[in-house]
Amino acid sequence: MTPAAQIEKRRPLTRAEFGQLMIDQEGRCACGCGEKLQPMTEGVIDEHLRALALLGTNALENRALYRKPCARKKTDEQDTPRIAKAKAQAGETGQYARRQKRGQGSIQSRGFDKTRTKRFDGSVVARPQKAHDHA
Repeated sequence: MTPAAQIEKRRPLTRAEFGQLMIDQEGRCACGCGEKLQPMTEGVIDEHLRALALLGTNALENRALYRKPCARKKTDEQDTPRIAKAKAQAGETGQYARRQKRGQGSIQSRGFDKTRTKRFDGSVVARPQKAHDHA
């Protein structure tokens, strides 16, 4: 995705479009599970086959009706990772961005507590003080 690419805003289906999709899908979920759509009890979600964030459109050919659990699964397992990857490739997110070298705006560590040490058994004890010779 380039910054110049315009993402189309989501447009709800009209009643006629919803009815047409129900007829085209023979009242079954578009995910392939074969379950019958229950708009009044379970709820139905119209999903974009190609997500709008991936330059899909609101055209009826790019829409399908899913049961709510199937729509959630599709979004979580397919759409979200693809969108994240596209954004990363376009440089729009820091997920895959290279880490900055020290001194270039990175957050500095407070360092370690030099007065304590950790033993092999996992216990933390005071670090022994070095004796200074005063001769």
